[in-house]
Amino acid sequence: MADQQHWRDLYKARQKSLAEAMDLIHAGDLVGVTILAPEPIPSAVTKRGHAVGGVTLRLLAPASAALFGPDATPGEKEIEVFIGDTARPSHDAKTTTYLPNTFMLGLKAFDNGREEARIPDVFVTPCSPPNAAGYINFGAHQWTRKAYAKRCRTVICVVDPNMMPVHGDVWLHVSQVTAFVQNEIAPFDMAALMARIETESPPENRERMRQIVPRLIPEVLGPLAPMLPMVPPAQLEAQFKLGPVDAEAQAIANHIKEILRDGDTIQVGVGEPSQLMFRAGAFDDLHHLGLHTELGSPGLAKLWERGILDNSLKTIHRGRCVAVAWSGCDGEDMAIIRDNPAFELYDPDYLLNPLLMAQNRQMTSINSAIAVDLLGQIAAEDRFGGNMVNGTGGQPDTHISAALCRDGRAITVLRSTALEGTLSKIVTRHDAGTLVTIPRYLADTIVTEWGVARLLDKNHRQRAEELISIAHPDFRADLRAQAKELWG
Repeated sequence: MADQQHWRDLYKARQKSLAEAMDLIHAGDLVGVTILAPEPIPSAVTKRGHAVGGVTLRLLAPASAALFGPDATPGEKEIEVFIGDTARPSHDAKTTTYLPNTFMLGLKAFDNGREEARIPDVFVTPCSPPNAAGYINFGAHQWTRKAYAKRCRTVICVVDPNMMPVHGDVWLHVSQVTAFVQNEIAPFDMAALMARIETESPPENRERMRQIVPRLIPEVLGPLAPMLPMVPPAQLEAQFKLGPVDAEAQAIANHIKEILRDGDTIQVGVGEPSQLMFRAGAFDDLHHLGLHTELGSPGLAKLWERGILDNSLKTIHRGRCVAVAWSGCDGEDMAIIRDNPAFELYDPDYLLNPLLMAQNRQMTSINSAIAVDLLGQIAAEDRFGGNMVNGTGGQPDTHISAALCRDGRAITVLRSTALEGTLSKIVTRHDAGTLVTIPRYLADTIVTEWGVARLLDKNHRQRAEELISIAHPDFRADLRAQAKELWG
């Protein structure tokens, strides 16, 4: 009883208004703003940045336009791991920069006391209300939230009543948080939103909206709620990739079926087309799969519900689906994952460390690429020679893990063309300045809608033949002629 009273007193003493909490940010601070930071966090940080004359922001796939543009806070803005749609224009305009760290190494310099280490002075994140023992968690989108909260000298937590209960290594005691802000995030009311759709959406859209909206998660629905009933269903399907699986992705899934095995421990990336593999049925005929992944994708939890993903043979965290966040799953998956002890979250510097991940039985990674050259160099971050589309994400961590696993396989998937079939994504050479995400000596298996290229143990000429065989037929002759000129 004394311990309970102690944490409650501590929690009460550390409660501040949002403005008071922002006073903990000072000029020149490095301020970390968590991924999927709900309003009012981005607006409050922006306002404080102006008040103190500038701060440096560290952002992971920021979704708020308030952090960019002419009204953004003065100071450097750096994006880590994922750039995302909202930040991409500012990165293209060179008003933000990119921090090329990885999940497996992102905190190494700080944890080893290196002088070059840069950790946020202040970290701002949502959190759950405390439980009966005085512990908070960071919900289904934990990502680096707990990892930073454990290390940063000043931690500001905005209490979110909508935080979904999750399991795993997700808990942090209130004594490790500098300030708590309450009553700034309103509870999300799905029933009220659905009632508005029945009265405000055009009659011809209502049936489709009834099907789509429950598949979206509160973190998405909250900001969209005011205008959501008037959004065309096709726009929602396109934005959140809920439409039908396209023919190319379906063909890729069919090819993947040929190389997957019962008992594989799988990781599936959230890029295109990898995230469509669950919905495309790539795993439907398998048994006793395990999950050790970075994020989720639509259909992931349904595979567990059907008994295919039972984690019975995996080596690490046997019996549990493990990830660093369930971001990417749809609302139907989240309903299965919610407060389900079969699904656990862990810090990425632990879970995505290849020294751990490669110990899994038949570790199999499936990640997307933008282009692959005929030597097997995989580009998954940029297009047209350095114009970044996104960051590395967890692809290096998970690909290396599968490559190092004794009986593992690292699979890279991509559609064979872009720009309505006018551009081959299998290229002879990458454009100058292209950022290579996976070097050729770690390339393993490449899959397009035209087939499977197996690159392991192949020389340069053999790799070129393998990759040309899965390029679109319209480009094979040119690729073969160029390859012969380069490598004979």
